[in-house]
Amino acid sequence: MTKRIGIVAILALAMLAPAAAQDRVDLVVLLDSSQSMFPYYNQVVDYVLSETVREYMRFGDAFHLLAFSDSTQVEIAQVLRTEQDLKSVVARLYLLYPLGRNTDLVTAIKNVYRYVADLPEGSAKHIILITDGMHSPAAGTQYADLDAAGVRAEIDRSASRIRERGWTMRIVRVPFDGSASSIAAQGSAGGTVAGAVDDGSGRSGEALSSSPGSGDYLSDVAAAVGAEVTTFDPANAASTVENSIDLPRVAFPADLGVSDYAFTIPMDVENRSSRPLSLELTRLLLGDGTDILRSKEIAEIQPGKSSRLNLKVMLPESLPEGKASLSLEPRFADGLRVSPARTSVSLTIKRAPMAAFFRNSARVALFLVILAIACAAALIIAVYVRRAHRKAEEPIVDALLDSAAPSQDRDAARSLQEAASRAQHVSPYATVSGTASATGRDRAALLAAAAGADSHHVAATERPESRIADSVAAQGARESRSVALLASWKAPTSRRSLPKASDIGTARASDAAPGRAPVHYESRVARAGSARLILRVADQNQNIGKRNIRAMHAGGRASIGGGSSDFLVFLLPVPRALAWLYYDGVDATLVPSRPEFFPDYDGAITGCIGKEIRMVTARGKELIMRFDRYEAPIDRINKILHCIESPGLLPPVVETTDQTSD
Repeated sequence: MTKRIGIVAILALAMLAPAAAQDRVDLVVLLDSSQSMFPYYNQVVDYVLSETVREYMRFGDAFHLLAFSDSTQVEIAQVLRTEQDLKSVVARLYLLYPLGRNTDLVTAIKNVYRYVADLPEGSAKHIILITDGMHSPAAGTQYADLDAAGVRAEIDRSASRIRERGWTMRIVRVPFDGSASSIAAQGSAGGTVAGAVDDGSGRSGEALSSSPGSGDYLSDVAAAVGAEVTTFDPANAASTVENSIDLPRVAFPADLGVSDYAFTIPMDVENRSSRPLSLELTRLLLGDGTDILRSKEIAEIQPGKSSRLNLKVMLPESLPEGKASLSLEPRFADGLRVSPARTSVSLTIKRAPMAAFFRNSARVALFLVILAIACAAALIIAVYVRRAHRKAEEPIVDALLDSAAPSQDRDAARSLQEAASRAQHVSPYATVSGTASATGRDRAALLAAAAGADSHHVAATERPESRIADSVAAQGARESRSVALLASWKAPTSRRSLPKASDIGTARASDAAPGRAPVHYESRVARAGSARLILRVADQNQNIGKRNIRAMHAGGRASIGGGSSDFLVFLLPVPRALAWLYYDGVDATLVPSRPEFFPDYDGAITGCIGKEIRMVTARGKELIMRFDRYEAPIDRINKILHCIESPGLLPPVVETTDQTSD
């Protein structure tokens, strides 16, 4: 296990370089496939190459494997776009086998430079050299005749160009196993031993080169590229890179349970370095490259600490419901690499119908539009019904209120017309006993006289007071019946319930101003009836419809003030319900609930109809208000139009005397 961790860490370190800010990485592995690598070859392939591809290569990266021995060959060149690409690379790795009889390190360095130079620009280039360090070219090859100095010069020339291009190169030395197959003699100039050996197992070993420059030049390669040589120690592989590895570690829950297509995934990030870590998660990719991250996540993690990020994700609708296994690959800003590069998680996908509907932005927009239209339609219908109801009830209310007026006025008007008609037929010579002529009669007396003309033809000198009193009594009885009818008709549709007895009885003491005694008022009913009253405030706009017109019944009350008061004062800001108006069937009484707004009055203000009342606001501003009986404009117009039907003043009656009597 330690060998596996150590080798993977070494390769991860090779991928962490200052120039690795590019999103794509071209990882080029230059692997020694000569027979001298045989003791560790399977281990290198299994734990180094395959684990690096599985855990640290990200989708979009490219993996390149160049094997060298007598010559250099491209074994794998694959861009990892899908899980299938990853599987094909791993499968190809297990087909490799060390068959080379010689090792030409100079040719390998030159070939890897040419290969990487031909790769697309814009990606980070990382080269990993895995070898036992020996250079033993076959006889007759290009560099077989070079001595040690010539080999170093060629290596320095090619390796320096790699460094100049800004590519990173990491070197992993695979040690000899001490068997006879190992090259035993190495001089300071790279000594050679001719011939071939057997390792004692009957297997032919790597051929020993007769080249004068054969030997170990790995330190020269490291010096030329500016890198250190990391020796793979199977017994303690992790200790070699333990102090230099600062790759953040990420962890996802293995089982996410049952989730809808939109849910939250917790991700733990551990900062194993000695420096603070600032990271920004920009994408979370599935195995096919689909980004499921809905919003970016940012974290600041101190050295040796961990932090949890709650990632809001949205799975593609193409995934079927049921059990699923997802490969998650987090992508961070600035090309930050984490360990592992990909993690497999399992979950059960279960679609929520309402959530699926609202996940579609077009459906949500359509739903909001329909909802807005429905709300607007409901509001329009409510306003229309309310206005239609008011318009429908206005004629009935007017009729009921008008029915409370004395019917004698209508009878008197008809009698007045009849009396006027009879008066026109009176002889101009007729005399009337009495002291006053018809020209001295006032209109009320004429109305009273005409009302009784049909019954017993009262004399012209008779006073109408007694008949007016009888008319008032009859009017009260009719008004009582009209008010009862109006109350029974208005009860089901009234927006305000009639005041309770406790509310009508006395004004609340808690509403009184500090320092002034509360105003007490006992409501009373002088006469059964109802009336429409209007509030007029000096300089306040009166063109507000019927907002300040209220139908009041005997014994009822209405609030005056700002806000939602029954009678609204809006010229200046005033509190709500600063006074109450009581109607007794004949006149109205104003009872201040905030006496400080009515400094001119010590108690209830009686006889309010037609009286100007001064009110002072909290800032000392003066308001003059007055309550009047409301008369509809159409009624005033009708009175003007019907005034031509009145006879006006009757012509004077000329008294005549019998001339014969003189």
